[in-house]
Amino acid sequence: MAESKDFGKQMAREAKRRRFGEASAKAFLGDGLPWNWSIWKRHFGDFTPILDFIHVLSYLFLAAKAVHEVAEDAWSQYLAWMRGAWQGEVGQVLEELRLWQAKRGEPPEDCARSRSAEDPGQDDPLPGQQSGSDEVPRVPPQGLPVTTAWMESLVKEVNYRVKGTEMFWNDPEGAEAILQVRAAALSDDERLAKHLAERPGCSFTRRPQSSKLSPEKIKG
Repeated sequence: MAESKDFGKQMAREAKRRRFGEASAKAFLGDGLPWNWSIWKRHFGDFTPILDFIHVLSYLFLAAKAVHEVAEDAWSQYLAWMRGAWQGEVGQVLEELRLWQAKRGEPPEDCARSRSAEDPGQDDPLPGQQSGSDEVPRVPPQGLPVTTAWMESLVKEVNYRVKGTEMFWNDPEGAEAILQVRAAALSDDERLAKHLAERPGCSFTRRPQSSKLSPEKIKG
């Protein structure tokens, strides 16, 4: 429920707690959402930025289908763009996309999604490349992950609890509390189970017992 600035701080605290900064190889993965990369720049600048390649492939495939009516031509175009993006030739791929857009014209206004600041959730399949920025996720170094599929799966696990049928969140604080509990329940360090076992008043907490009386005291 937090905005990107607050969520970025939460991520930074958790990364510090897990000592991610001490790793020999560090990567920050994200999709084209602009806020993801603002968090990276603000809190994880020394992590290698990697754009989820699956997102890139899905956009390139849709673009190839849009510019070619024949399926075989669309597939060949998609393969060429895919190889180019993977090999780091993103600038060339974007230039070809711009040429096709010039030929085809702009999409209808009712079909085009806004890229203005009023629509910060807009996905950018190749973030930063339009401006020629060097701070752009390109081909990931060998051994580092290339997709956020694990995180996408985890989001679904969270959504099972907060976006089920007949679930309405009129109180943002209540929704945030449920999100925190759900995240703790799914955490791999079992932090929720530890908290429940150690919290004050827990019926399963083993309370300290008084020392047993010695035989001498019993006889006396």
